[in-house]
Amino acid sequence: MKFPIGAMSVGDILDRGQKLLFARFPVLFFAALLIQLPLIALQLVVPYITPSNAAGVVLLTFGVLVLYMLILTPIVRAISLRVVMQEYVDQPVTFGEAFSSSLARFGPLLGSVILYGVLVFLSFFACVIPSIYLSIAWAFVAQVVVLEGLGGMDALNRSKQLVAGHWWRVFGVLFLIGVVTAVISNLVQYAVGAALPPYDQVPGPFGRPIITNFRFGNYAVGILAMQIAQVFFAAYSAVCVTLLYLDLRIRKEGFDLEIEAQKQAAPAAELP
Repeated sequence: MKFPIGAMSVGDILDRGQKLLFARFPVLFFAALLIQLPLIALQLVVPYITPSNAAGVVLLTFGVLVLYMLILTPIVRAISLRVVMQEYVDQPVTFGEAFSSSLARFGPLLGSVILYGVLVFLSFFACVIPSIYLSIAWAFVAQVVVLEGLGGMDALNRSKQLVAGHWWRVFGVLFLIGVVTAVISNLVQYAVGAALPPYDQVPGPFGRPIITNFRFGNYAVGILAMQIAQVFFAAYSAVCVTLLYLDLRIRKEGFDLEIEAQKQAAPAAELP
């Protein structure tokens, strides 16, 4: 599915994002699902948390979040970048090819994302507003590391340079996708919960309901339904972020996407 190559409006990005997602749905959906698997597993054990094992669960939650943020997210963004670029020149790649290309830059990618996480975390304690600003300014760090070969603070500064003058545009796209994701995923969970209630409630003292007859099967179905919706929008978000990155490079630098995509495909074509 070859798309016109050039600067894109916000509408173009959102429209082409959904077309690209459906054109390469299995690859992009599976990549996004890879991110969610630890979170799904964590949510499924939440009902069995007791005061005696609460400390262990806190450590487990921290470990899952670290895995999610520092390892899985960069890989998925790198996969999405490769898939999107090759679709633009009508040279689809398989999940294995996209995954292998993401691993080639995994070390610098991991280091850059760790640096990103630490700096945003520290800025949050200084003031919430700087952390929001930096999280948007550094939104393209994964794309910069994989495609431009930079790493660490150089990658963060490069992302900030691209976003300069377009911060509100990038924020608006990511905020819109985030709101839609939250609304739809919660509506899905509510609808499933209404059809398959995970527990019963009986009146308790002081008007507070008491939960009884917990049904793990129904609870698991609700969690899985909500997560599937979130996986879908996570894949869509990854594609749109990549399109935003490419759009800014085209606008600011006259970036030739077709030539770059051909270069990215060349190593794979040379393999026996």
